[in-house]
Amino acid sequence: MAGSGPAPPAPHGTLASMESTRLEWDAAPASVRAAVDRALRRHQRDALDELEQILDAALRVAVRVAPAEPRVSDIVAEAGSSNQTFYRYFAGKSELLHAVMERGVLRVRSYLGHQMAKQTSPADQVAAWVQGLLTQLTRPEIATQSIAISRLTLRSGGPEPGRSTLDNQLGELLVAPLAAAGRPHPELDARAILDVVLGALERHVATGTGPDAVEREHLVTFCTAVAGPT
Repeated sequence: MAGSGPAPPAPHGTLASMESTRLEWDAAPASVRAAVDRALRRHQRDALDELEQILDAALRVAVRVAPAEPRVSDIVAEAGSSNQTFYRYFAGKSELLHAVMERGVLRVRSYLGHQMAKQTSPADQVAAWVQGLLTQLTRPEIATQSIAISRLTLRSGGPEPGRSTLDNQLGELLVAPLAAAGRPHPELDARAILDVVLGALERHVATGTGPDAVEREHLVTFCTAVAGPT
């Protein structure tokens, strides 16, 4: 046809179009999702390893400098880390100390649950809970760490959930055996037992002492009385 010029060059084809199309997660093929998941899992493991190093370092420094407060610079040096890495995970020292405390409470909860699972009667389960919690101040290494963390968290006043919220996770373990013992208000009983034992622990933390055998036995007998004979 007169006056018609050559046809415009075709685009680089389907490959160019595919390269310029941004993948959306909902439309991503399974192979792409799997690759992203693998990368995220590797990143998560690396992040958890870094966090564990910082938390462990914070605990070691807190024990070493007690009753003084640890400095962020000392914790970073102990962890072999950097300020950039530290502030990637924590807004400040109070947030770090809360994380140390929360990890400690969860570890104690796991230990108490394991000890209680060895028993069958409600009273024996309550006794295992009391004895397990008192162990936190009768084993030297654990006692030193518990005292250092407790002193620090008593001073911290950040917006994170308070110590009582975390402690309640320990008391919740008592609800089931108390209910099995026929108590009409097992939640209130659990709270009362928690207050008694933590009160004793905090008294010893304040004075740097630990309960002797007589006091431990009395606390166990007192707290298990509500669940029946052991």
